[in-house]
Amino acid sequence: MDELLKIGQLAKKSGASIDAIRFYEDKGLIKPTSRSSSGYRYYNLDAVNTLNFVQSAKELGFTLSEISDFLEIQISKNGKCSLAQEKINDKLNDIETKISNLKSIKKALTKVSKKCETSENSDPCHFLEVLGGIKNGR
Repeated sequence: MDELLKIGQLAKKSGASIDAIRFYEDKGLIKPTSRSSSGYRYYNLDAVNTLNFVQSAKELGFTLSEISDFLEIQISKNGKCSLAQEKINDKLNDIETKISNLKSIKKALTKVSKKCETSENSDPCHFLEVLGGIKNGR
């Protein structure tokens, strides 16, 4: 019979907090193998691997929904690489878009910063005026 772990033991083995495990369980990413008559959750050792996967995927920027999709591919689609690759490519495209947007923001802020550097100390800050106008609907 497989070793069963209480939630605290699972937390120690996986490095996830008990609250995180409960959260992931609530989101359907992990399921206890069984419950005792007093309500204790028991997990098998596969839960450690699942938690490690969830944590690693989060570090790579995947959302819980995307992680759920990966787990579904692993369980019901026999881990088909082509399905996972499609999700990975989608994430890569998202990252490229974010990088492009961040570069545009950096360029704009650099331009504003240089303008501020050349302004007199007593001059009103055009950037702050523009932001104020945006905030106030102008």
